[in-house]
Amino acid sequence: MAKEYFSMNNVPIGTQLKIKEDQRIVELIEILHYPTLFKTKDDNGNIKNFQTNEVEIIDENISEINE
Repeated sequence: MAKEYFSMNNVPIGTQLKIKEDQRIVELIEILHYPTLFKTKDDNGNIKNFQTNEVEIIDENISEINE
């Protein structure tokens, strides 16, 4: 049976992400391509881009994406 892979391009806007470096929680506001980057906003309204390997998806509903 072939293994299904999760595409980081399919993460829904509004998903909560945890920044691995400092454990801050941010919200995904846009996905940028080539390379894939997540444009995020924190609780203070600061906007910053992160590479997909710099964040961890913490939203519990993320498993519904591939269904």
